[in-house]
Amino acid sequence: MVLAEGVEVDLGPLGRARVASLLGQGGQGYVFEVRRETGEPLALKWYKPESATAQQYDEMQQLVEIGSPHQRFLWPLSMARVGTEPSFGYVMALRHPRFLELSYLLLNADRDGKPLDVSFSSIIELCRQLSYSFLRLHARGLCYRDISFGNVFFDPANGDVLICDNDNVGIDNGTGRVLGTPYFMAPEVVRDTTYRTLPNTDTDRHSLAVLLFYALFLGHPLEGARTDAGMRDAHWLMTHFGTDPLFCMHPDRAENRPAQIVQQYWRIYPPALRDLFVQAFVDGLDNPGARVTEGQWIKAMDRLRDGMLACPSCGTTNFWSRGEDSVACWQDGTEIRPPYLLQVGRRTVAVGPQTTIRTDHLTSGVDHPTVLARVRQHPQSLERWGLHNASDFSWPVTYPGGQSFLLQPDRTIELVDGARIQIRSSTVVVHRPAGEVT
Repeated sequence: MVLAEGVEVDLGPLGRARVASLLGQGGQGYVFEVRRETGEPLALKWYKPESATAQQYDEMQQLVEIGSPHQRFLWPLSMARVGTEPSFGYVMALRHPRFLELSYLLLNADRDGKPLDVSFSSIIELCRQLSYSFLRLHARGLCYRDISFGNVFFDPANGDVLICDNDNVGIDNGTGRVLGTPYFMAPEVVRDTTYRTLPNTDTDRHSLAVLLFYALFLGHPLEGARTDAGMRDAHWLMTHFGTDPLFCMHPDRAENRPAQIVQQYWRIYPPALRDLFVQAFVDGLDNPGARVTEGQWIKAMDRLRDGMLACPSCGTTNFWSRGEDSVACWQDGTEIRPPYLLQVGRRTVAVGPQTTIRTDHLTSGVDHPTVLARVRQHPQSLERWGLHNASDFSWPVTYPGGQSFLLQPDRTIELVDGARIQIRSSTVVVHRPAGEVT
């Protein structure tokens, strides 16, 4: 039943609300904007009668009681009833319009068809937030069961993530009605025609890896020349995503190479990231225990950001990695060599215009890291670089000649080989890359 504007909705412990407008509908039900008596807007998912089962109600009530694993999930806040209607629903926070469905990233356009300008930094943040959010979900003993484009929204400006349709979530005990979305489902779920292999944390990890591959390389990891052949029917889906899937960038088999844009992006990113995707879609296809964990993805995104360098001639973002003297710009071929490296514990950060030191450098795996320091290039002498204190506390600094002082907030020091900067309990050591002429 479509609820009419103005209908009163009982939200249990949250009081009452009134229907304001219909936002959309799907297979299971409708989504309305409702307004609480306080004026606060919420989103109400109202189930169609055929979906409003007792089992569905119990599962949703359980999610309400468990509570959200992270604020990025638009989690059920309370169950909702309308008068004597046999159907029911639940309310959640309203999604801000700045968030787009992830599929818009592949279209490279917003809802109005205007081109998107999504930076590498935003893509990395998107992947990191997705990984961290599902880490928190799995740590609560829950699995999402249907990770796909339609359920993930992002802000193109900064990569912030929202995860919707959380009525897919279940206890990670191998039960549930939701199998997933084609192209994102793990092979063991696709090929089991008895439907006894049900989603769990391991199948979530496959779906997450597919989503990350899409975000970073703009294509599906199992689609290429091999899948281009034949009609896209049930047999095709079973073969290429269930019984005989083949990673498009398999190191030893080239018969399923993807579109050129996917191969171009594959070459842009450093070997360590590519190796993780090989692990996810070669070893992990048939061995769920070998799949890449959320923690591994978080670490990979942090390392990726540590190696971001802008080409000095065209400004294109490139990725340096440890063990490389330099990297050739993928856009114009210019050789890019970081002038300095910052060593923070086990992390090595390449110095460039985009470089920052963040809270995740001091404590690994933190959520939504904040910037503590920014690298600055001297406007007149481009070979000179400084580190700006963007925190609200002072740093003890020691230069190699023995000079020591405190760097106050909002002040900058020049980077010199051998300088040591204490930021809280971590030491940042400045050094020139091997082979650099001093």
